[in-house]
Amino acid sequence: MERDTFEYVALRVIRRFFFREASLHALGRFLPHYRVNTGLTDPWAIAEAYASDLARVGVSVAGQRVLEIGSGAANGAGYALAALGAARVVCHEPFVPFDVGLDAKHLGGLVPRFPKVKFSIVDRVKTLDGLPKGSIDLVVSNSVLEHVADPGALFADLARLLAPGGGMLHRVDYRDHFFKYPFHFLLFSKFAWKWFLNPGDLPRWRLDDHLAALAAAGFDASVLEADADPGAFAKIAGRLHPDFQDRDPGMLAVTRAVIYASGGRGFAPDSTGGDDPPRTPPAG
Repeated sequence: MERDTFEYVALRVIRRFFFREASLHALGRFLPHYRVNTGLTDPWAIAEAYASDLARVGVSVAGQRVLEIGSGAANGAGYALAALGAARVVCHEPFVPFDVGLDAKHLGGLVPRFPKVKFSIVDRVKTLDGLPKGSIDLVVSNSVLEHVADPGALFADLARLLAPGGGMLHRVDYRDHFFKYPFHFLLFSKFAWKWFLNPGDLPRWRLDDHLAALAAAGFDASVLEADADPGAFAKIAGRLHPDFQDRDPGMLAVTRAVIYASGGRGFAPDSTGGDDPPRTPPAG
């Protein structure tokens, strides 16, 4: 076993079996190659990135009914979207416990800057079940899709929620989240990854997987931006697990992408309240 692979496996096993997520959030700034989620430290930067990326396709946050998928421990980005003019914001987070103190900190930082904004328009939900069909104009996410176990099922649910003319913006990080080795997770079988190395929520999707799932859900998707690291990928290309050996090397080398999707199967709002409840979004 190569030295880098040995180091990777050892640290991945330690991460999986000995560190809880809460411990990593508390200790992350002291750990090498671990990066604390931006949503915990600077949600305003996330909202600004959403607005900047949407401007590329002529879409403004102002006046939109926005759903953020995977908001994390607090509604910080949701409050920032409200400050940017959103008509309503729903923060969806099915897994991470709500941190009241962190949420108050994020809100408290914005209220003095935007005294006229009604931050009460920001809601938080654990599932998408209670959201009416066609009630959302814009779906956004930041470093979330790479964690979703079944993106096809999620996209189908989001298509149901989107109103006609609605769209989605997803900012995706395709790197192995042990950032020293951004592609080492492509070296292992599904069995080894699932039972010994996966930190719990990294299915190893690539950009073309997400584009195919969007197309299957009826969306027209465009890649607004994509970064790749062909040098780092070249270091492990000869050791890829057979599951990845026949994949497009250009797609495997992608590290981050910004995807905008429109179309889907948008629905007009149902005023009768008779719509069947959607599936619960997949674990991710």
